[in-house]
Amino acid sequence: MIVKLQAGDYTALINSDRGANCISLRNSKYNAIILREPNKSGVLDNPYLYGMPILYPANRISGGCFEFEGKIYKFPINEPGTNCHLHGMLHEMEFEITEGDTCFVKCVFEKSYPDFPHSFRIEMTYKLSAGGLEQRTKITNLSEENMPNFLGFHTTFNVPFLEGASAEDVRLYAEIGNKIERDRNYLPTGRLLSYDDVDEKINSGEFMPLEKVISRHYRTKKGGQIELKEIKQGIKLMYENDEKFGWRLFYNGSADTYICLEPMTCMANCQNSPFDRAYSGFDSIAPHSSKEYISKIYLKEDEII
Repeated sequence: MIVKLQAGDYTALINSDRGANCISLRNSKYNAIILREPNKSGVLDNPYLYGMPILYPANRISGGCFEFEGKIYKFPINEPGTNCHLHGMLHEMEFEITEGDTCFVKCVFEKSYPDFPHSFRIEMTYKLSAGGLEQRTKITNLSEENMPNFLGFHTTFNVPFLEGASAEDVRLYAEIGNKIERDRNYLPTGRLLSYDDVDEKINSGEFMPLEKVISRHYRTKKGGQIELKEIKQGIKLMYENDEKFGWRLFYNGSADTYICLEPMTCMANCQNSPFDRAYSGFDSIAPHSSKEYISKIYLKEDEII
């Protein structure tokens, strides 16, 4: 089911049948198409590159398995080329709509999850206002044991995000910290890399998101602020994430139409990381307890100094 939300100048579409994904976010005042949208047929050439699909468990798990508190967790290898389990399957599963009105919807998943030995509930709540979109994700462990927990979103923004604008006039700024080296299977090697010109540009807000192909993994710095700015019109697209999203992955495909700015609570392959688990963001939820994560997307006019 596709749910339409509207408030102020914003309109959003939520697909409850596919992971409660926000597949469209638009702003009429600025003629903005913020998220990359599926075509009218709804057929996806890549399910991760439209809207903001949920990743659970986030990113890659080498060999599809890991150990936690004496128990072996094993997920199917759905990326044979890297021998990894990638991004989980929640993004393609149906959520139940339990509450909603014209500017608010709550979607809930509380079913058995393949190859995961815990009962759990995920509540995805979207609230649209004149100030933009707020997304709340609440994860509750319904089992009697500590439950490993790794959350991310493959949020995919249009470049440019304003109709009629040029990609060359868009700049990316992000508060990024440590840069993680990855091997040819995109798994962390255990080394931290020095910044190059792209990283310096991202940290200073001067990187053009389509100027070259990138796939980079970072720890966040400061508050982890992310923004895309259209410099000619002075409009900023702000992406704010809960501080519990301590990791980022930036990816722009063939550097032609989009950039993925992916918040994650953990490093890729944190379960089998060459770094210690505390640094990698390995997390768990106690029995019958919950954790909540908040993100916001909105547009603002740049301040004139």
